[in-house]
Amino acid sequence: MSLQIGRIRGIGIRLHFTLVIAFALLAWTISTYFMPQYVSDLSQMDYWVLGIVSTVLLFFSILLHELSHSLMSQRHGIPVKSITLFIFGGVSDISKEPKSPHKEFSIAIVGPITSFLISGIFAVLLFFLKGFEFTSFENIQLTKTEAIVFYGIVINLLLGIFNMIPAFPLDGGRILRSILVKITGNFFRATKISTTIGIIFSYLFMGMGAVFLVAGNTVGGIWIMILGWFLNNGVKTYRYYFELQHLLQNVLAKDIMNTHVIAVKGSFSVEKTLDYFRVHLKSELPIVDDDSGILLGMIRNTDALKIEENQRNKINVKEIMMPKNDLIVSLSDEKMDEAFMEMIKKRQGKVLVCDVTDKLLGIISKTDLLAIASERQEYIQSTKSKL
Repeated sequence: MSLQIGRIRGIGIRLHFTLVIAFALLAWTISTYFMPQYVSDLSQMDYWVLGIVSTVLLFFSILLHELSHSLMSQRHGIPVKSITLFIFGGVSDISKEPKSPHKEFSIAIVGPITSFLISGIFAVLLFFLKGFEFTSFENIQLTKTEAIVFYGIVINLLLGIFNMIPAFPLDGGRILRSILVKITGNFFRATKISTTIGIIFSYLFMGMGAVFLVAGNTVGGIWIMILGWFLNNGVKTYRYYFELQHLLQNVLAKDIMNTHVIAVKGSFSVEKTLDYFRVHLKSELPIVDDDSGILLGMIRNTDALKIEENQRNKINVKEIMMPKNDLIVSLSDEKMDEAFMEMIKKRQGKVLVCDVTDKLLGIISKTDLLAIASERQEYIQSTKSKL
């Protein structure tokens, strides 16, 4: 669940609901542990203000980091739908992964470069504010403005360094994969290697966090363990879906689609559509033009039930349907690997197969694709066991 707050170059900027939790935790951590080291004798309210301003600065820095990825993707002809800021940072919703090592390298490296540049800009600003009046981070004392600028230096430097770690799905892991693809020419093998390294790094982070906890650094240990868990979850999830996508790379829509399609005509009322749901026990049904059979959209049972009973005969089903442009539509001779990943991104359970005129030919469910992938995986394992 996320809220769009604006657009930059056609890219939606969204805030995930977990950002509220992250904002509170980060503001507390900064105000309690970071700022008192560099600014003395402030009230608790002043420290909280510094923590809140610094947290805003952190997420703005993350936004610029992700925006650099998105703009570079657009430069390479890869559409970007949105950037979402959430509890563990930010993520760009890039329409497809670049298979070219050059494109992936440039898209990945620009993020850390941006963070290092921002850190450098803050460093120059601090020099003009304070000059070279300190030689050690442990001894410096700053004004409130200088402390925020100093935090900008530190956090962007850490963002750049952290993202350069060769642990997938971080930028460093993608940079590593692009190099491996360049060397081996094998995208699948390069991904297996880089994701394995990412899993190793995730366990190292969690182990390091545990050591910090034992040593008495509770806050630092918890944050490092959270980062390790985030990496572990991210890389394992990515690897799982990547391997499924690889298994589906040569599967054509026409070979597995269900041609016995139960569809609703565009002229139907909501009440008549609900009758179809009751008879066929479906959670969602495609809507087609009465005469041509051209796909118009999709209707969910839950959306139809939201209409008040006394209005269901008066409202046409097309008024509350999901339009065709929001659905996953495929031609019959298209491969299913990209469609499967689109299903994951959009959280939809069906691919609607049409001809070049948009006439509905069949439906493929996520269950169908998972079953095909499972069969192929079993075949690969059985052939390996006999070698």
